Amino acid sequence: MKLEELIYKRFINSANLVKHLAVFSGVPAIFSPEPPEENQEGWGGNTQYPMVVYNFDLQANEERHSAGTLSVSLLCQNTTETTPEVIEPLVRDCLRDVVLKPAEGTPYCFTWARTDAFTIDSEKGNVTIGSEVRFDILEYPSQETSDPDPIMAVNKYIKELYPECLIMGYDRMEEITEATAEKPIVYCRLVSIEKSTETNTVAWMDGKIAVHVLCPNSEVRIKIATIIAQRISLDGEIIMLDYSPMFVKHLQVNYKADYLKEGQLFITGHYGLLRYKAKEHTLIAAHTKYL
Repeated sequence: MKLEELIYKRFINSANLVKHLAVFSGVPAIFSPEPPEENQEGWGGNTQYPMVVYNFDLQANEERHSAGTLSVSLLCQNTTETTPEVIEPLVRDCLRDVVLKPAEGTPYCFTWARTDAFTIDSEKGNVTIGSEVRFDILEYPSQETSDPDPIMAVNKYIKELYPECLIMGYDRMEEITEATAEKPIVYCRLVSIEKSTETNTVAWMDGKIAVHVLCPNSEVRIKIATIIAQRISLDGEIIMLDYSPMFVKHLQVNYKADYLKEGQLFITGHYGLLRYKAKEHTLIAAHTKYL
């Protein structure tokens, strides 16, 4: 599915949300990017309110460190009992701590940015009251690089420590994955790589890795981040996929950081790149000497 289809699926499958919406052609009034006209047959002569209209723009916003913006308009009429204030928390619940993975593209997550109220006066004298709910779209691309790969090493390390967690980029992901207290989602992000020192045979690199723990329960997030940090501190190193060690040069846990945008655990790993591979001896010729 495409991203807009996955967003629609989240909304349409929310029983708490759709019970407040009008019906168009037998389905709840959820549209993108524009709603049908009021005189279209699908309304069946019934009111077209309340309705949900959403649209998104995948243009990177460096100021908010987002990959785009999702706008969800909640439209109600002053003559109906349901107000935007009733629907707004239900829309936010649909997109809270959920990862959507389109068929072609990287996984995306959503974080609430702001909600703005507005009113529209029509020529018929009716007043449409609404709210525009804005979300920042966060992109979680694959961080796999090349051997030796610090991200894959940390992914494997955390998976062995917490097999119940879903590790993005390591485990297979469905189109829609919801983080829960029983099954948190972990994403490891490569922040930077810097060359530290070099010798004739090895170039030593410092890689900074941010670990995101996605879970609606803050106590579970803190517990997982703390246990991972303590275990890494005791081990002092993480074994990479080529069986070489990545030494832990620095480690920090920030419980106040935004777990969706920044991450809570920061690891600086010190690992080496071999300049030369060992060359096997080749038998060129055999000589026999008789005594």
